Amino acid sequence: MDENFLLQTPLSRRLYHGCAEKLPVIDYHNHLNIRELAEGTNYPDLARLWLISDPYKHRAMRICGVDEFYITGGASDYDKFRKWMSVLPRLIGNPLYDWSILEMKRCFRIELQPGVTDADWLWETAGKMLARPEFSVQALLDRFHVEYAAPCAAITEDIAALERMGNAAPSLRGDGLTDTVRQTADGLEQLLQLQIRTLEDYYAAIRRRLEDFARAGCRFSDHALDDGFLYKKPGQPAEALFEKSRNGGLLTEEEKQGLSSEILRFLSAEYAKLGWTMQLHIGAQRFTSSRLRAVAGPAGGFAGIGNCCNVKSLTQMLDDFEKGPYGMPGVILFTLNPADNAVMSVLSGSYSRDGAEGMVQQGPAWWWCDHLYGMREVFENLASFGVLSVFVGMTTDSRSILSFVRHEYFRRAFCGWLGEKAEKGEWDVSEAQLKKLVEDVCYFNAKKRIRL
Repeated sequence: MDENFLLQTPLSRRLYHGCAEKLPVIDYHNHLNIRELAEGTNYPDLARLWLISDPYKHRAMRICGVDEFYITGGASDYDKFRKWMSVLPRLIGNPLYDWSILEMKRCFRIELQPGVTDADWLWETAGKMLARPEFSVQALLDRFHVEYAAPCAAITEDIAALERMGNAAPSLRGDGLTDTVRQTADGLEQLLQLQIRTLEDYYAAIRRRLEDFARAGCRFSDHALDDGFLYKKPGQPAEALFEKSRNGGLLTEEEKQGLSSEILRFLSAEYAKLGWTMQLHIGAQRFTSSRLRAVAGPAGGFAGIGNCCNVKSLTQMLDDFEKGPYGMPGVILFTLNPADNAVMSVLSGSYSRDGAEGMVQQGPAWWWCDHLYGMREVFENLASFGVLSVFVGMTTDSRSILSFVRHEYFRRAFCGWLGEKAEKGEWDVSEAQLKKLVEDVCYFNAKKRIRL
């Protein structure tokens, strides 16, 4: 892999090497381990750094027939690593192949050649490096030029440690607030040493924690609107539904939808008041193999792509958000189903606020779609149906610290696409205009969101 990977034209190369390559990284949504970030320790071996926390790699290993024992089971770190190295040469065409090469190149300056590089040599060489201070977690963030990382945390999670970090702040993982109300209320009671009996009690406790998150630098929340999500407009009193749930009653599916919709309306108003951006991750089908869920947990790398989103439900929800007491918060719409790309891009022009750019916008290609083809499809839709120049750019949504190389992959893909567009004559633009576009999409638009 040479310096011009994904850069097919001279203009693409100038845009990347002269502009995008030097920009810091702002990663506004990821699943990095907060304790590991705060402690700043070193990873004990290459498997812990590269493989153990990466469901993308686990999924590929399963597809290639590797026993679960060597993926999430009781095999040693070394044996899991060896199995991964045996699978990697077979992944030509999958982004994991390219990402893995970039991960070794940027972290260790090792030129990995899948199928050629000796696994034992790589294990020993990287392992020796990982023991050095310049390979601590904080040093790795610096190595990847991370200016701001936002690992997600539940409302009851301990985030105090992140307050001491200059380049990381929590983002709020809001699913528990709507999906497991009774358990979340129990957790808030214990954390805040108060009683939660009514919906207003619940809201008061949430507000207290939102203030804690804000003091820790939080600027983002995220909510999963999985396959089958339905938004319910105000109807049955939510207070009664909350109290039924709080007292151990079982809500019907329609009642669950009604209560979660009410809580989302409340949260959107609180986010707007705080100036946060609300990320909506739409369309995952998380219930596929019950066997793998039991073995690997709910985030084990086996989720699928759901049906196209219910546009009526989504637009009704956004409309009610906009009617809230503080107006619409910033909203980023991530879709897992590529068939919804045009829908999300068009919605960026359906809601607005005076003086605010890209108030509602489509997010980058997400999860199974953040490969070269998926990224280019999003670029095309944003340019054709929306305004590309306000695009907030890349985030990793990853559990692995090495995944920050995906910002490089994104920037190369973006510059490659821009250069091809211009040199084919599809766009009549100057190189200076394109450089400004690269700077904004790859860095400055995200920076505006966090107000650094």
